[in-house]
This record gives sequence, structure tokens and C-alpha cells, in this order.
Amino acid sequence: MPVEHAVAMELSAELIHLVKKIEAIRHYTPRVHPGSEPSTYPVIFALRRIGPARISAIAETVHSDVSTVSRQVSHLVGHGLVVKVSDPDDGRAQRVALTEEGDALVQRLQDGRGKWIQRMLADWDDDKARDFTRYLHEFVGELSRELDRARATGADLPEFPPTTGKDPA
Repeated sequence: MPVEHAVAMELSAELIHLVKKIEAIRHYTPRVHPGSEPSTYPVIFALRRIGPARISAIAETVHSDVSTVSRQVSHLVGHGLVVKVSDPDDGRAQRVALTEEGDALVQRLQDGRGKWIQRMLADWDDDKARDFTRYLHEFVGELSRELDRARATGADLPEFPPTTGKDPA
């Protein structure tokens, strides 16, 4: 049975609040490395997950454009967190790889996030956290499928974001 429109609207508002809160919290996160900028985290996290990759592949993975990722990679190279290496499949091209320092930074960030979430959810039990994680994982899967459909058809999503010019939350 499909979700009722009123329930979907409530979920939509909560998701917008979630995104806004995460954006606000970023202003209070400590810098754990001189070269660590929150805007570059998706790049280093992606490299940890997918391994050495071309900038175009990283951009696709993090849902960004090549020029933005290229600037982020230059920043990260300058701080010793990533390095450019020859592409074994095409000697003319380069791949980007995490350095040991970059890998250690990702591990430190992941560990810190885990401890933060653990502290924030101190009143939750493991079952509640696992249920939330499962539902969130399912929702992210639906978002991925929606993104794939939009890319495949080139079609805009219906009325999203709202065309009224007002923040729906």
C-alpha cells in the first residue's frame, strides 16, 4: 500500500530539517588536519571506498562536477592527503589515490563520527539504532534509484524542488 500524501509531506519536511541541521552543525566541527576541508570529505571517503580513480570517476561517485573535484584534489594533493599516480590502463591519464596520511585522516574522521553519533544517541538502544539504520539505508537506496531514473531519462523530478520559491519547511 503506498504511503499517504500527508505522511510523505511530513517525511519531506523532516528530511529538509535534517539537511539544514547537518549544514548548521558543520560550522561547529573541529578541523582535524590543516588540509581537511569538509567540502573535500566526499572525495577522500570515496577514494577509501573505491580505491585509486580518475577525477571523472570520483566526480561521478560523489555526484559533483569534474572541475569542482579537480580543485578539491589539487587542495588535497597540496596537503599530502592524496597523490596522483599513473593510470595503468592508460599511461597518458592519471588516477588519484589516498596517501597513508589521507587514509589515516579518513579513519580518524570515521571514528570521530561514530563516537559523536554514539554520544548523541546515548538514550537509544542498539535495536532502535539498527532499525533506523535499516530504514535510512532503504531510503538512500530509493534516492539512488530515483537519481538513476532522472539521469537515464533526463527528466526533472515532478515539483521538486517546489516551484513556489518558498522553503517547504
